[in-house]
Amino acid sequence: MLEKILVPFDGSGYSQKAFEKALEISEKFESKLVVVTVLQSKVSDSAGISLERMQEIQEEEKDTATVMLKKLEDKANAKNIPFSMEIIHNPSPSDGIVTFADKNKVDLIVIGSHGRTGFRKIVLGSVANGVLAHAKCPVLITKGTEE
Repeated sequence: MLEKILVPFDGSGYSQKAFEKALEISEKFESKLVVVTVLQSKVSDSAGISLERMQEIQEEEKDTATVMLKKLEDKANAKNIPFSMEIIHNPSPSDGIVTFADKNKVDLIVIGSHGRTGFRKIVLGSVANGVLAHAKCPVLITKGTEE
């Protein structure tokens, strides 16, 4: 039974497509939909920036993510699908997603991917690939083009 479905969301067309698929599955199985955004704390990019300014930047990122996730919540509410959202900080998006899924006993992860294969996948790496490799629950990868 699919009680809890996790959708990592970054605002891209790929993650939007994954959200739409997860919404469809949640509606069919009466599952709770959990959407997570991973904000990467880039300490290496903070050279010369005060701690106060760094905290302001993180708050701005969190506010932007919250606005984005609220729009998804509206779509879930329109279909009477239980919904929750989380914003987490982790330098590695795939690690943040997998750790969150484990701690929250997620039954399925639905994640978008660029659909790259071969050499391009090796060179560019992939959050979806990292999640697929390390998640303890099933992972559904939606492929598509950025829209």
